[in-house]
Amino acid sequence: MSGGVSGSVGHVLRAAREAQGLTVEGAALRLRLMHRQIEAMETDAFDSLGQPVFARGFVRNYARLLGLSPEPLLAEMQGAPEISEPVTPIEPLPRTSWLLSPWMILLLLGIVLVLALPVGMYLWLNSEAEEPVRQVAPVKPAQSVPAAVAPSPVPELKAVPAVVPEIASDATPAEDSPPAPVPAAGTGTLRFEFAEDAWVEVKDASGRVLLHQLNPAGSEMDIAGQPPFELVVGNAGQVRMTYNGRVVDLKPFTEVTVARFTLEE
Repeated sequence: MSGGVSGSVGHVLRAAREAQGLTVEGAALRLRLMHRQIEAMETDAFDSLGQPVFARGFVRNYARLLGLSPEPLLAEMQGAPEISEPVTPIEPLPRTSWLLSPWMILLLLGIVLVLALPVGMYLWLNSEAEEPVRQVAPVKPAQSVPAAVAPSPVPELKAVPAVVPEIASDATPAEDSPPAPVPAAGTGTLRFEFAEDAWVEVKDASGRVLLHQLNPAGSEMDIAGQPPFELVVGNAGQVRMTYNGRVVDLKPFTEVTVARFTLEE
């Protein structure tokens, strides 16, 4: 070996690459060469690289990539005459260009949506536990009715089977429909009819939870208890509610899709 190079040309190139933590694949990508061409240079198999002038050009570019002086290495190569004009190194590809690929961006957006949907649904269904119930004025009846006197002690509250027919404040009941049940003194009856799936929570005057569930589309529910009631109605635009046979408009109490209010006698 001539002065300035310790070991064969391939040994020097491989040692410099490994010292920089660069893989064979990484070097091939940055030089825009094939994997076997990098290995040929590192094993001194220059004959497999084609004409000597090409082999010297490959070694020159590889040395410059690794921060080595190419002239001592070129002087050690056998059967490859020196070329007069230097070979211009090819600009390596950016390592992070794949991150800007449209397919990668679409994949990341898809992953974010898949993770965000169940989390958003969970937070929406449990939001009533974190937000205070807004107090509103009591709902006035359409007609004047005598006030009921609450007996003592208060009777045990329980759900009433869904037997109350739909009654609108401005409509006449059907001739064959059974009359709405008269609630016991001091109690009120709430009726819900669900056009779509909707979450409902109802608490009575003592804070007891009378209803806390997701109700399927097309179902009905009657709840009886001691007013005032605290209510949370999700998807309120698809829920029809009556209180003691009177229709309750949920729109004034609805924010986005959830209605929160207190209903008093």
